[in-house]
Amino acid sequence: MNSRRILTAAAALAALSIAPLALADDQSSATAPELTSPYNLVTTSTPDTARRPIMALLDQTSLGRTLDDWGIDIYGHIEGGYTYNFDPPANGQNAFRLFDFQDEKILLDQLDLAIERRVDYRKNKWDVGGLVEWMYGADAGLIHANGIFDHYDGPRNPQNQFDPTQFYVDITMPVLGGARVRLGKFVNLVGYESINPTADFIGFYSRSFVFGSGYPFTHLGGLLTFDLTKDVTITAGVTRGDEQGFKDNNDAVSFLGSLNWVINKDMALYIANSTGPEQPNDNGHYRTTWDATFYWQATDRCKFLANGYFLYDAAGSVNGDSGYLYSFALLGSYDMCKEATFKVRGEYFHDQDGVRVPPGTDLYEVTVGLDVVPFARDPWGRNLIIRPEVRFDFANDPVFQGESHQYTFGIDAIVKL
Repeated sequence: MNSRRILTAAAALAALSIAPLALADDQSSATAPELTSPYNLVTTSTPDTARRPIMALLDQTSLGRTLDDWGIDIYGHIEGGYTYNFDPPANGQNAFRLFDFQDEKILLDQLDLAIERRVDYRKNKWDVGGLVEWMYGADAGLIHANGIFDHYDGPRNPQNQFDPTQFYVDITMPVLGGARVRLGKFVNLVGYESINPTADFIGFYSRSFVFGSGYPFTHLGGLLTFDLTKDVTITAGVTRGDEQGFKDNNDAVSFLGSLNWVINKDMALYIANSTGPEQPNDNGHYRTTWDATFYWQATDRCKFLANGYFLYDAAGSVNGDSGYLYSFALLGSYDMCKEATFKVRGEYFHDQDGVRVPPGTDLYEVTVGLDVVPFARDPWGRNLIIRPEVRFDFANDPVFQGESHQYTFGIDAIVKL
């Protein structure tokens, strides 16, 4: 066992050690994201400017041209990963983790396929689009909505499951200077991390503590999106509640909304809220979540993200009383060359009343990793991304299998389709 730990540690250090070598490439700076079009988490993801493989293959047929004429895009991704805990937990589970909670387990995390017709409400005209997105893999069992593919025996039982992650219709209208109505099942607006590993501003294989202990994942309902000014986008609507689908755990609806302010071409501020009764068979006790994220593209190569999150539940504490939790996170990344990006994340998570973790628990984590694109200069090879990371988790109490810390090495590989 000790030799396996040494080999795993060596692999982690070897992966991270390519960072200094990559600094020599000064002619391959990445292009800064275009923040003048709001970086708004209402969208499925930040669209790729390059042609993805599925559509590139379809370009060789008449179907590809037909899909382009109709404005339809087909894309997806495959993600597989592995996590190693340097102090292997007796139950085989990494505490307070979500998608990577299984220790020493090779996973097919996600096999994802989406068919989408994007519509631009800023054109101020009638149009209809939408999205259907399916996921198969180990992550699917952790995000099921109530009444939608929740017939399985539990998360990862079986290990790989199906989930219709999103299905909605978008209707744009020539009102309010251009507006969009979205009806169906869509991903959550709250937070800086996504289910889709290709959609984050700065992303890691392991998600934050708050992603697994605070965020809702999906909603079923309706949203209205419009620009309040040329730099401020408003989204607001009603849903059946957090993770509620064709079934609801109570008889009330919830509010969901966001504000996206593009401060300038390099900075954006995103604020989101979800409020409503979320406890089973309880229409009177409300849960509210507030989230604020500041995005800063400091240079062509360097970007930062700061996030604050707060959750209050009127009946959410361990004894059924009111309770709250909050978290703060700082992330940064540096594009060393086309082939490698260095990134770091720090997070503090506090649960005062046992809403998600033992009462009074303070959790801390620091994660250091890389995005490695080994074939970044090849039009097909650039769709492969390898993400090694080393993560250090700490707590004020021995909540990690009797210890106050856990250290893990994780790695995933993503192929964009």
